[in-house]
Amino acid sequence: MKKEEPKQFIHWCILGAVGCGFMAAGDWLLGCIPLQETDTGLFNRAYYLSGSYGLWRPILTVELGAIGGFLYYFVVKALNADIDEKYRKIKNVQFLCGIFTVAIALTIHTWVATMAWFATYLGPRIGAEAALAAVTAYQDEMLPAILPLYLPMLLLFGIHFVLLLTGKTRYPRWMLAFHPVTWNLLLAAVPDIAQAMQMPVATWMSVMSQSSTNSAIMVWCIAAAVYERKHTQ
Repeated sequence: MKKEEPKQFIHWCILGAVGCGFMAAGDWLLGCIPLQETDTGLFNRAYYLSGSYGLWRPILTVELGAIGGFLYYFVVKALNADIDEKYRKIKNVQFLCGIFTVAIALTIHTWVATMAWFATYLGPRIGAEAALAAVTAYQDEMLPAILPLYLPMLLLFGIHFVLLLTGKTRYPRWMLAFHPVTWNLLLAAVPDIAQAMQMPVATWMSVMSQSSTNSAIMVWCIAAAVYERKHTQ
């Protein structure tokens, strides 16, 4: 990155962090509900199926996802700018994966919000069992189309992680402590560890797990902005 560009890079990181915040807020709207011991998975939850979950929440989740998805572009630009210019082909692949991730982020966000809406709307009308069967069928039918969409996202962050690990980015290796891959694994694993330790089911477990990806990217954007600011003064 040229000397005159650090300020622009910091702006990208800040805008990316804001976008991740909007996406994570949508995740929190989906996951921040009272849980019961019998709840399993994302949508087999009594709070949804009883109709207690406000139908405005999935709608707001999509709106937050639209704003966040738009601002995700700045995450892609910032991550791509980190990579050494000597690795032009890798940079191009990583950038294309990032653009595809921006394009499908709202699709995935909408898909998850739709299932929450269906479970809440159908539960009181056709019964919890029938509603769960309908939502599960919808999820199973859509999974073959949805799962491949995660591959470019994995490559976007996986390529950056490997290049940072091998010293091919602007950062020292200790910045791996703030990398999206690191924090995503951490945030997703903590609830599983808590359950393995037989801790009571709690809302924070659902929220932490469901928002792990967007929260992890937000951590990286903030850390990258702080690092750049300290090293360009």
